[in-house]
Amino acid sequence: MELKTEIMVTEAAKAHLIKGGAGAAGLRLIIKGGKGCGGNEYDLTPVMAEDVNASEDFIKLSDSFSLFIDPADVLRLFGTRIDFIEDDLGNRRLDFMNPNETGRCGCGKSVTF
Repeated sequence: MELKTEIMVTEAAKAHLIKGGAGAAGLRLIIKGGKGCGGNEYDLTPVMAEDVNASEDFIKLSDSFSLFIDPADVLRLFGTRIDFIEDDLGNRRLDFMNPNETGRCGCGKSVTF
């Protein structure tokens, strides 16, 4: 099912994701358990056209590129805003602002729900 308002992806994040997934049909966003001191991490992997799973939810980032999300993770991602930011020092990163998180580790890479 196409998600239109449940998860927001900024224009800067769309451009970054599309550029990073060149040659793929999209990227798959999952929440990996058992990672980091927070216990969970956001993970993005390229998805080729033949690997698209019809049961996955998706966000169309362009006519030919989507962000695929496993239905098991969608509820934990509702209300999330994904942005691509660059700080004053030139550091660049994707930023997940998820209202469903109950905590983050000190480095900000792993989260708890």
